Amino acid sequence: MKKLKNPLFCLLILTVSLISCKTENKTETEHLQQLKTEKINSLANRYLELNRFSGVILVANENSIIYNNNFGLADYEKKNPFSKNTSFKIGEISEIVITNMIQEMVIKYQIQLSDNISKYFPEIKYDLTLNDLLNQTPNSALGSLDQSEKNKLNHDYLRLFIEKISGKSFQENIEEYSKDLELENTYFEKTDTNLAVGYLYHNYQGNGLELQKSPVISSQNTFIKNGLKSTAHDLTKIISSNSVNKVEIEGYLEHDGFSYSVYRNPQNKISIIVLSNRRHPVAKEISNSIDAIINDKEYRIPLARKELDIDKKLLKDYSGSYAINENTNFQVVVQNDSLFVMMGPNKIHLKPQSENQFYMEQMDASMRFLRSTNNIVNEVVLLDGFLDGNRIKRIRK
Repeated sequence: MKKLKNPLFCLLILTVSLISCKTENKTETEHLQQLKTEKINSLANRYLELNRFSGVILVANENSIIYNNNFGLADYEKKNPFSKNTSFKIGEISEIVITNMIQEMVIKYQIQLSDNISKYFPEIKYDLTLNDLLNQTPNSALGSLDQSEKNKLNHDYLRLFIEKISGKSFQENIEEYSKDLELENTYFEKTDTNLAVGYLYHNYQGNGLELQKSPVISSQNTFIKNGLKSTAHDLTKIISSNSVNKVEIEGYLEHDGFSYSVYRNPQNKISIIVLSNRRHPVAKEISNSIDAIINDKEYRIPLARKELDIDKKLLKDYSGSYAINENTNFQVVVQNDSLFVMMGPNKIHLKPQSENQFYMEQMDASMRFLRSTNNIVNEVVLLDGFLDGNRIKRIRK
């Protein structure tokens, strides 16, 4: 075999080989990323199909966005799509913004978080500090208050405190905060908001599950947590400004038709933001699955609410009496090759989604029957629109 004597030719071969290896590695990386993107899309589309989610999903690594997509519509009556500037009510996520603003005021105005709130609002007679309100610290002085009164103290007075100390409206303070972080559409009050319309999905007319537009509530008549709005892109910047701490907030607004989840892991710098104009609080469930997809772990996807043809002989395995508690039972019965659950005077048809899971047509609920190690059905899981639910023991056939 002849030796290669031309050094330039050898260098050319080596260069081509290195480029080829890099190209192959890049192609493999892009392929893996594409697979993850497709999995997230499939996951989100299933939740959209079930009317449990409609909104925006954003995943970022540091400040670099690695996934961003929207599903459904911002306004189903006007057929308006979501955009980068579509804002959502962000509920408990507002606490990050409020905490940041007050911490800046502590430095600027030399305020002590240990100050009693009565120093600024003499009408408040409770022994509460600013720090108590900021961290929603349990306090024996609040024991006689109902939850709405506690919310007013924890949220409304923080807004009034910011306005009193700064001498500016809460919206003006939000504008200054937004300028510092280069936020594009985070606000409390303003016109031309691009705010998504919130929706409820339930059987409110007796005609089965339907979308219902949520009522519009004025910012003047609501707490900060119900009034502050933002976008997925702005929240990425807000979360990154708290880079030292882990961020994990999820929830929903009871009457406004919005749900949300923000998650940031300070170790791998990954942020996951899920904003929805549905009241159904599955945003955290979606976020958990996305985190699993990113980390190549197992995850579950909800079953479609489509009736499957299953072996009718299986139905008798599920019939019997199940005990919710000592005083409350319900019956599962087989009639005319169909499964029904008897809850008080109500007879509800259970339609098969799989061999062991059945959905209720008039509500977003299902029943998943579980077998013991000896293959006998001994439990049923009551699913109220989630992947998991309460386990109920079977007491007799």
